[in-house]
Amino acid sequence: MNLALTTFLLAFPALFSIVNPPGAAFIFNEVTAHLGRAERVVLSRRVAVYSLAVMLGALWGGAYVLEFFGISLSALRIAGGSVVAVRAFDLLNAPERQEARKTEQAESGEGPVEDMAFFPLTLPFTTGPGTIAVAVALGAER
Repeated sequence: MNLALTTFLLAFPALFSIVNPPGAAFIFNEVTAHLGRAERVVLSRRVAVYSLAVMLGALWGGAYVLEFFGISLSALRIAGGSVVAVRAFDLLNAPERQEARKTEQAESGEGPVEDMAFFPLTLPFTTGPGTIAVAVALGAER
């Protein structure tokens, strides 16, 4: 029980801060404003399943990928932190432009609504490079 609690207390804050569910909820709401309630529920479940699959894949398979390419965990942490820092700096400098670009990308998808569940709503909005880097780092430590 102690190991499970320790792992949860390590992983939850790290992933919560990177995934940013409140921010993602605003983006999801803006992008899907033209959809009905039933379509939004189906789309949100699909995004949740895809996000879970991406994070579990990074958590379980990330250490093997790092080992295969000869990348150290320290290098991953530096690269992942740099990506998050650059994205945060961009958001601070022009948040309206970033949000407008995200909304434009999501709304430009042609075809069925389900097509936008993986891209752009799962990757890169919900589980972007920072989330994947954190999941790989957590998986490699365990």
